[in-house]
Amino acid sequence: MLSIIRRLFCNHTDCFSYRKYNDFDFTEYNKCSKCGKILDCIKGFDEDLRG
Repeated sequence: MLSIIRRLFCNHTDCFSYRKYNDFDFTEYNKCSKCGKILDCIKGFDEDLRG
């Protein structure tokens, strides 16, 4: 319950991004470090992994 209230009133100023890879595809998440809410999710294809 407290985490839901924290997410509602958080201004999400301190964010970070990370990627999860699946073969050549990736999913990039943009997440707030204060409340833990995932703000954005981008899926794509990484050409650099093929070599």
